[in-house]
Amino acid sequence: MNKYESHVFVIPEDDANRQIAEGFVEYHEVNHLRIRVMPVAGGWANVLVTFQNEYVRTLRNFGKAHIVMLIDFDDQVEQRRARFEEEIPEDVKTRVFVIGSKYTPEALKKSMKIAFEKIGESLAGDCRADTAENWSHEQLEHNETERQRLVETVKPFLFGMGLPGQVHG
Repeated sequence: MNKYESHVFVIPEDDANRQIAEGFVEYHEVNHLRIRVMPVAGGWANVLVTFQNEYVRTLRNFGKAHIVMLIDFDDQVEQRRARFEEEIPEDVKTRVFVIGSKYTPEALKKSMKIAFEKIGESLAGDCRADTAENWSHEQLEHNETERQRLVETVKPFLFGMGLPGQVHG
């Protein structure tokens, strides 16, 4: 990944979130050179600590870096989102996104009846197509504002364009 080009780091809370993120990255139209799934943080609070300790500096040093914190909201969407909002420095807020399942990825998987990786692929497909079919699932619909902001920000460099050997039309 070229740090001087637009790119995304994904910080997953746990292994289930990591698998969803990996599925997203593996979607056939995602430019995998522009996105990296980082090691599991081990809990939503650790995602925030990892972000503060390792990625705020990265965002400040590299204006084309973006961060997605992929967490479980554990049915505390408003409280958890507010906590993250408080902790994200103003000067990098536009390049930081907090998304995740309303309860847990396991509840999402059970409800959608597909594997974690397939969930990630379907979410990537929605992002590429500017649709919200999968994102409108009851376990994900609370992400709508972040999803729109994320797609608007990363779609120009993350999907399609710039993939070696890919035909665009």
